Formats: sequence, structure tokens, C-alpha cells
Amino acid sequence: MKQPFSDRPLPANWSSNDFREPASAPDVSPLGRGMVGHVPIVAMLLIVQGLLEFLFALMCLAFIALIFWAPDPELAQMRPLAVIAGIISIPAFGFGALRLVAGYCNYRYRRRTLGMVALGVGLLAMMTAYCAPTAIALAIYGLIVYVNEPVVAAFQMGSRGKTPAEINAAFPPLR
Repeated sequence: MKQPFSDRPLPANWSSNDFREPASAPDVSPLGRGMVGHVPIVAMLLIVQGLLEFLFALMCLAFIALIFWAPDPELAQMRPLAVIAGIISIPAFGFGALRLVAGYCNYRYRRRTLGMVALGVGLLAMMTAYCAPTAIALAIYGLIVYVNEPVVAAFQMGSRGKTPAEINAAFPPLR
């Protein structure tokens, strides 16, 4: 079949396949990289925050030991403050442990929900006032990363037993 005003023939079969996305490698995610590269950063920040909370709790316990076991009678006036430090140190140990475990698991792209819980529960560490600024910043950044669709897919791959290297290979950076 020819066009009326041209000598060139029309294409034999016009198909919408001409405008499809180029086929990618079979192991490459069609979602794109997203924020998958940020997961190890959030995991390391969870570990650092957990270590800092543990350090804070240990300092509170050291303060309690100093106040109660020191022979100085003037330190007896600070016993109510030592009790408050002891009360604050108990959740700080728990939050620190939760963040350490979540950071370790998330670094290997496993247990995304645990990481999100650690970020949310870590906001309760604001009662110590020591960790409040970093806890707020980490919670905002971490939750933005963890709700990203390619990150969700990466964690699903991790829960199926893929290694971090295989996951990063499945989400190649844009060139």
C-alpha cells in the first residue's frame, strides 16, 4: 500500500511496541534505584544513635554510683537527681538496644518494620533531652527512606535471602 502523495510505502504493521521501555536485564528492578543507596546510611545512623544512647545510660549509672557510694556527705543532697538519672537510664538502655539490633538487621536489608519501629520508638528518647535533636532528624530521614517504593522492594529481596551485593546490583545507579 502506498501513500497518495509519496512513493514510499507505509510500514507493514504499526504497533505500539515501538514506544515501549527498553528491555532491562532480568535481575534489574523496573522501579529504578530510588533511595536504596540510603538504607546503609540510615542503618549506620541507627547503630551510632543506639551506641550514644547506651553511652548516655552508662553515664547515668556512673552518676548514680558516684552519688550513692561516694563518702562525701555533700553529695547526699543530689540523691533525688541520681534517682531521676536512674529512671531515665532504663529506657535509654532499651532504646539503644532496639536501635542497635534494627541497624544491624537493616544494614543487611532485613526487618524493615523493626527499623521503622526503632525510628518511631526512638522519638520517646526525647525525654532524655540528650538524644532529642538527632532522634528527630534520624526519624524524619529514616522514615522518608523506608517508605520509598524501591526500598520496600529491596527489603523484600533481603527477606528472601538476597545479599546486600545482589540487592545493590538489582538497583543500579542511574548513569
